[in-house]
Amino acid sequence: MNPKGTRKAQRLTLPFQTAETTSESKATRDQDWTALVSAADNTGRERLVKSVARVRDLGEVLTPTAMVQAMLDLLPDELWQPHTSATFLEPTCGDGNFLVAILYRKLHKISSAYDAGLLPAGSTPGAVEFHAFQALASIYAVDISPENVIGGSPGHEIGARERMVMIFMAWYHEMLDVRLTAGSAVLASAEWIVNRNILVGNMLATNGDGSPSGRDALPLVEYDWDLATRSVAISRTTLGSVMAAGSTQTAGRLLLLYRPEPAYLWRGAPVELRNARVAAPPVLKTKPRNGKVMRMG
Repeated sequence: MNPKGTRKAQRLTLPFQTAETTSESKATRDQDWTALVSAADNTGRERLVKSVARVRDLGEVLTPTAMVQAMLDLLPDELWQPHTSATFLEPTCGDGNFLVAILYRKLHKISSAYDAGLLPAGSTPGAVEFHAFQALASIYAVDISPENVIGGSPGHEIGARERMVMIFMAWYHEMLDVRLTAGSAVLASAEWIVNRNILVGNMLATNGDGSPSGRDALPLVEYDWDLATRSVAISRTTLGSVMAAGSTQTAGRLLLLYRPEPAYLWRGAPVELRNARVAAPPVLKTKPRNGKVMRMG
């Protein structure tokens, strides 16, 4: 597993590249982005509304790709650095338009740092892989619709989780010249991460009928990354605990998923995360605005 020696010359123009990192016009960049990662219908057009019923019941209107890019362009450059990888939580992720955009930018920073010889974990393929896992694990999301998160149903064939894995796989192949296939330890660990970071649930405190949504009990995995050993330690918390900790802070950004003395459940190389005995989120139920029960998970 070696980074491509001629990768700079061969690198594909990827949608996460901003105007500062490519000479292509914004129009071309947006077109490439839409073709690769947007939720398009069978005509190839980007879908913002899947159905009138979903707008009525879920308040679901997807964010256009160009708007996603414009909003992320407003964030400071420090948020995209490989280490420590800034944490993002998308409370209504839909199909994952923001998630894949954030992941793309994080991965691009890893590529740029590697090219410049400035990757914090070193200049080897193992260092590249370490930071890639760190970037993937720094992105969390919740959505009320299992079709959006999990996919696998008509009209929702690819969910947010799978889109994140697809982006990770494509970048990994382009960066390290290794195509991840079924049975790959790297792929299995990437799937382990997204299955625990991207959840089905209701981010409102109550359902449409006034019953508790169970939001505070949503389980979250915390990751503690060690550059020296290129290892990761994981622990568990809940969304309610994170929100309670945030309410005590009066200034600055919330250090999402911070806990002074975490009780680690597992520690090892990121590629071994697939073996960590941390259960995937349980099956939950919630109710959209029209009161119809939706099975989650």
